Amino acid sequence: MPRSSMNWNEAMKKRRLLLSVCLLLALPAAARQLSSQVTELDAVPRLRPEYAVPDEPDMLFYIERSTNSNTVVYAARRGANGALDTATPVEAFWRWFNVDGAKKPLNFIERMMAYGVKANRAAAGQPVTFEITSLPERALTLDLDDKKHPEALIQIGGHTARLVYVYLNVIEGGLMPKVPSLDIFGIDKSSGKALHEHIVQN
Repeated sequence: MPRSSMNWNEAMKKRRLLLSVCLLLALPAAARQLSSQVTELDAVPRLRPEYAVPDEPDMLFYIERSTNSNTVVYAARRGANGALDTATPVEAFWRWFNVDGAKKPLNFIERMMAYGVKANRAAAGQPVTFEITSLPERALTLDLDDKKHPEALIQIGGHTARLVYVYLNVIEGGLMPKVPSLDIFGIDKSSGKALHEHIVQN
């Protein structure tokens, strides 16, 4: 198949998947009819151990998808003085591990409807909070750990946890791929135990 046709097909798949993520996550909670279950584990599992794990400066967490190993990375941004940038505190971008590992920006639709970040300006001395565009009700807090490394804190089953990664389960087929479930993995800040929240679309 000519490269131009392959690129067009991949672009169409990406657009359909993006729309599916938006349909699953961007609707009001009442319309989504989602249910979740939280489990405590000894360690954070790798659902796809064959995927590369991103290793970025000041990385907060990342999003993997079942379709391929291309990964969305979220990293804290610092100002010239090394302090966290409170104006634009979080950067989101692709690592195209399924191609060559290159760093790629999110496009406009991805930023506005799915993987983008909305940060809330904080008063001096107050922590910065932010949300992923498609999951606004799950507020994240940008903080520094004991070693001054940035981390994203999230509530999982009533526990404050450091978010490690999110996994989207995608089923392709038909006109539109489906995202029937997603998994959130974090580390409980109090106990150090791994937490897994499995969210299902009913």
